[in-house]
Amino acid sequence: MKYVFLILFLLNALPSLAMELKATVNDTPISDLDVLRWTRLLQFQQPQKYGSMSAKALRQEALDAIIESIIKKQTATEAGFKVSKKDINDAKAHLEQQNNLPPGTLPQLLQKNNVSESALHNQLEADLLWLQYLRSKSGNMSISNLAVNKRYQAMKEELKKQGIDGDNITLWEMAQGLFSEDVDVSTTLGSKSCDAFLEHIKIGPFPDSAKRGWTDPNQMPPELRELLKDVAVGETVGPLRSPTGILVMMKCDIRSQQVMPSKEQLKTQMEMEQLDVLSRRLLAEATRRSIIEKKD
Repeated sequence: MKYVFLILFLLNALPSLAMELKATVNDTPISDLDVLRWTRLLQFQQPQKYGSMSAKALRQEALDAIIESIIKKQTATEAGFKVSKKDINDAKAHLEQQNNLPPGTLPQLLQKNNVSESALHNQLEADLLWLQYLRSKSGNMSISNLAVNKRYQAMKEELKKQGIDGDNITLWEMAQGLFSEDVDVSTTLGSKSCDAFLEHIKIGPFPDSAKRGWTDPNQMPPELRELLKDVAVGETVGPLRSPTGILVMMKCDIRSQQVMPSKEQLKTQMEMEQLDVLSRRLLAEATRRSIIEKKD
């Protein structure tokens, strides 16, 4: 029996992350463990934004995100809105589709990255509730066809200033690299594919100069664009003298990319912009009404 009491004593003496309060929002507690789970969630969702952030700054971002999530959930719930388990599962399925994941594999991906599924669940629940609340407050908010046409024409004019006349632009996928003047580049220029072309450069004197990527011809120097415009896919150009060495290039592919949204897409975008303005206003009002206590 004494061993049982000893174990209980030790367990009670250990500091518990779950019991260490970091804040309360209208008496809803936020523990240190909650903050830890949300830091991992945020890093998983936006690694470019949060990956290089200091631990202290990241924890503050996570705490602020939890507070916002709780306020959204409380406000929408008090207004009578609910979300079902099916709504949450549908949202998760949508995330899988957006990220090209096989159906039902999101939980395994979260576990593999040490991300709490409950944190994601809480985030989705709050966002779905808040969206219902926003729609109830948006009333007759709508975008007129006149406003859409005006924005559409303004976007077209801006593109024209950039040398783009039309709804689509043509992009070139180019591969390039450098050689020294004493190297015979004929074998490289005779390559049958971009992969082979780049392999030749990587075994040359400047392996780090091997590059491949998509580019907008309108952003190229005019003389280079003129040189490449009639080059077919799979054909090479060079050798060209440059300040850093002998440049060789190959056109790997061509594709068309839409730069102008359709008017229907633009209308949806403008509606979302209006909804975002409304969301920020209502969230600010709900935050002012809330009692938020942060612990040191």
